[in-house]
Formats: sequence, structure tokens, C-alpha cells
Amino acid sequence: MKEFSLDTRIKVLMNKYNFNFRKSLGQNFLIDDKILKGIVAAANLSKDDKVLEIGPGMGFLTELLAADAGLVTAIEVDPKLSKMLKEIYAEDENIIINNADALKLDFQEAAAQGEARGFKEPFKIVANLPYYITTPLLFYFLENRQYWSEMVLMVQKEVAQRIVADAATKDYGVLSLMVQYDADCEIVLPVPSECFRPRPSVDSAVLHLIKRTEPPFAVKDRKMFRTLVKAGFGQRRKTLYNALANSGMEKSKEEIAQLLANCNIDGKRRGETLSFEEYAMLSNNIE
Repeated sequence: MKEFSLDTRIKVLMNKYNFNFRKSLGQNFLIDDKILKGIVAAANLSKDDKVLEIGPGMGFLTELLAADAGLVTAIEVDPKLSKMLKEIYAEDENIIINNADALKLDFQEAAAQGEARGFKEPFKIVANLPYYITTPLLFYFLENRQYWSEMVLMVQKEVAQRIVADAATKDYGVLSLMVQYDADCEIVLPVPSECFRPRPSVDSAVLHLIKRTEPPFAVKDRKMFRTLVKAGFGQRRKTLYNALANSGMEKSKEEIAQLLANCNIDGKRRGETLSFEEYAMLSNNIE
């Protein structure tokens, strides 16, 4: 069946396994072979690598990853798809199919599966993220950053633009700063909507993220940094002073004013105009 087009393979598999797309799970399967190969190329795999694939769908990307990587652990939430993939790749010794919710994934357990097969290095995560849970998944990956070294993620085009955005641009926001805190980010491939079945209403893009050993600027307290960033962007129409003063940070207006003065930051500015360095400075100067 591998000699057929991916579109045809989808139809064949749907008939064979009595499968129907589930919109509630954001199932849009990539059918462009060039894009699939581009994703694999971006991951820069070797036989020493173990890959964590989120949302393998019908396994088209899975088999390409397995050809280059030492081990692929695929996490599929749909039990019917998971059962299908286990049958299709039953004889592939370097493919593990787990029926699980990626937002509840036990990274330690998944890593242990790889270590049991001799793969002790962190995962390279490769994923076609469902649009409706992209941001929660990204933050979940960042919370578990000790388990991965790189990520190649396909996301909605607008989300990709927000992640790589620079300060004082329309796309710059909490997602930009929090992802860039942990990773160098780059858009490597545009993915038009016609590359999927069923076809979504928006275009996508492939991101390559390489985990940083240190954030761009030293931050004493990651939790405080995130709190400040969320406060600064929480009320975009307000000045930074008012946004911070009304953010529930348990700081008086006088303390907020003094903090801004200590960092030589004009409180009349908007939160989206502050650079990563300025947010880091504010975070580090909060008592």
C-alpha cells in the first residue's frame, strides 16, 4: 500500500478499519509527501535518537521517522487509530504505539521505555499539534523540558508567527516570551491547508525549537517571570503601570511605581513594547 498516494492510503485505511475523522480531536492528516520529508529533515535524526511523536494519525510520518531514528514512541489519543497503528506496525521493532492523552503523558514512563531499549538521551519531539490544544501542549512540553532536546512542531500559521515574534510587533505576546525563554525558535516550512485531509480552514507552519541551556537573559525565578509576563500582556490597552497594578500581584501601586523606577522603565509604556531583557529585569528586581 506504500506505493499509493497518501490520499489514497487514507481512503484504503478508512475502509479497512471502518474509521471516520473525529473533528473533536482535531484530526487533520498531512498528505503532502514533501512536507512530511521536510519535517523529518528538520529533526536531523540519527539511529542514536529516540523520537516522541504526538498525534501520529495514520502513521505516514511515523514510518519516515522510524526509518531514520533509532526508536519512535508515538502517542495517539484515539483508541481506534491506536489499535490500527499497532496492527500496521506490529513487526516494526523500533516503533512503540501508546494510546494516551498527550496532555496527561507521563514523560518519565515514556523515557523509561526508551531507556529499556538502550536510548538514554532526551527525546526529539515531533508533532502535528491539534489546533484546539496547541498552547496547553506547548506549555506542558516546556514544563517537562528535561525530557527533550529539540522539537519539530506543526502548528497553525498564526501561532507559529506568535511564537517567533519580536518585541513591539503585533504577534508578540506571552507565548512568544515563554517559548523563547526555553528554546531557540525558527519557522522552517509553510504548510498550506490543501496539504491536509480533511482540509482545515487555516494554513499551518512547521517550527524547529532547540532547547536552550540558559534563557536569553538571567532570570532568578521562572514562576515570577511568567507572572510578570502574563500581567504585562493581560490588559493590552492599559499602560504597563496600570496592567501590573491591577494584575493581582499583591503589590501596592507605590511598590509597582518603585519597581518600574528601579528598572528605569516608563510605566506609561504598553506591556507589548518591553523586551525579554526588560521583563527579566523586572522579575529579578521584585522583592
